[in-house]
Amino acid sequence: MGMSASQARYLCLTARKNNVEFQIQQLTQQKLMLANQLDDEATLWSDGMNVQHLYYSSDGSGGSVTSDLPRLTYSIVTKSMGDGGMGLKVRDSYGREVVPELPEVLPEGKTVADYVVEPYCNQADYFENNLKTGNWAIQSYDDQGNLVDMSIEGSSFIYQGVDSADYAVANAEYNRKVESLERIDKRFDMQIQQLSTEQKAIETEMDSVKKVIDKNIEETFKTFG
Repeated sequence: MGMSASQARYLCLTARKNNVEFQIQQLTQQKLMLANQLDDEATLWSDGMNVQHLYYSSDGSGGSVTSDLPRLTYSIVTKSMGDGGMGLKVRDSYGREVVPELPEVLPEGKTVADYVVEPYCNQADYFENNLKTGNWAIQSYDDQGNLVDMSIEGSSFIYQGVDSADYAVANAEYNRKVESLERIDKRFDMQIQQLSTEQKAIETEMDSVKKVIDKNIEETFKTFG
């Protein structure tokens, strides 16, 4: 191989080597992004596992499996005990009684100002969110017949726990995403390995061509020396 041909070959190999190194860098960056995505999925999974809801334990055990318990709702709290409820009331932060609609006939001594109409109060998530944020409070009657705020944590009829059905769904979704991301990660590893092998082969050929160039330079100097 002549001097010019050797130099052209060396430049071509250098360009290929740079291109391969760039591809490896790109894949390595994608692997890093993938690792961050896996961390994000783990965080979302952890957060999902920690989401707790309020349930009604009619027997007062408070420790039953959540799949066997109904979500705590406005209807359960306010229905009479004879109808399967708790026979309690719900107030807002201004002391007004929370109702889905105004009574047709107001109780004696009551005015419209004593009520706040909340059409969505029967939705479990809406009801629970207002209780947890302190916008609403459950009230029970004391021994003198006065309404007093009741502590959710202190009630044996209200159980706070993770929804087993939500847990199963979240866990399955997490496993599906992780398996998918791990498959992509393995493909990146294979591509990096292939490129690394190609990189070594190029470097070996570059060393060989460089030796030819050095030999040509040495012989050229000897000729004109």
